[in-house]
Amino acid sequence: MIIQLKGVEKKFGNVHAVKPIDLTIKDTFVTILGQSGCGKTTLLKMLAGLTDPTSGEILFDNQTIFSRSKKIHVKPNKRQIAMVFQDFGLWPHMTVFDNVAFGLRGKMSKSRRSDIVHDALQKVKLEAKAAMKPGELSGGQQQRVALARAIAINPKLVLFDEALSALDAILREQMREEILTIVQSIGAQAIFVTHDQTEAMAMSDSMVVMDSGDVVQTGSPEQIYHSPANPFVANFIGKTNWVEDCKKMIRPENIHLHPYKHTTVKSGVVKKSMYEGDRYLILAEADGYIWKFYDSHPHEQGRDIKFYVEENYIHSLEKKEALS
Repeated sequence: MIIQLKGVEKKFGNVHAVKPIDLTIKDTFVTILGQSGCGKTTLLKMLAGLTDPTSGEILFDNQTIFSRSKKIHVKPNKRQIAMVFQDFGLWPHMTVFDNVAFGLRGKMSKSRRSDIVHDALQKVKLEAKAAMKPGELSGGQQQRVALARAIAINPKLVLFDEALSALDAILREQMREEILTIVQSIGAQAIFVTHDQTEAMAMSDSMVVMDSGDVVQTGSPEQIYHSPANPFVANFIGKTNWVEDCKKMIRPENIHLHPYKHTTVKSGVVKKSMYEGDRYLILAEADGYIWKFYDSHPHEQGRDIKFYVEENYIHSLEKKEALS
């Protein structure tokens, strides 16, 4: 599906939640990434039909599903989409089976509905839990029920609103892999809203980065990480070193402890070593700046150190505001 937003914006009174956006989404798995309050969930709800844009047009495969000027508004249940919410949105008094079957009521025979529900539960590995209530399941299992309910209606597009934020770190990682596999298996497209940079980088074919109601950059995770469009993106996605009066930046992985081609040597003093599980983040002061880079072992605080900066990976950006 090709999704087009033409001049789409949303105001809540005097608050400009989403500023006018022109955006085309084609890839299979797209994440909308940004801080809380940046407008990403509002944008998702406009795609779903749960919130009307103040102005602009939304098209799915060149078919207009919303246009205020043309007075077109395709209802949410006619858009061939499903939505998975942060709080799962399950009916506590219904069984897992009935929760998954809810969107199929009145659309087909009972036997056909049963086949579809069992198939959806099989995809999320919960066929043995069909007779249980949501309150009897773990958080990860409840998330799987919500996903099964979404895919049961055979949507063209699945929208995820911070769908993994209620889960612990291990479950989140497991569910990332499962969501990608399931979305691919049903041949659907997905748009996934998150504030988690690691989640977005790991899952996306392409990303949409938002800041204060604006789309500030789109592209593949690699493009956005290595060539950020502005200082906000550079700071928000990954770690950065700002140099030359904070007008240029370089990523820690492009700084080494041994000389390479096209590197500049720096002499400094170790300020701190921070353990990150598979490596250490070293902070060293040189030329009046704190430099961050990685090594397999810690370095003693106060020790003199030389490191080498890859000149080809220094990006010129005017840094207006840094994030810690």
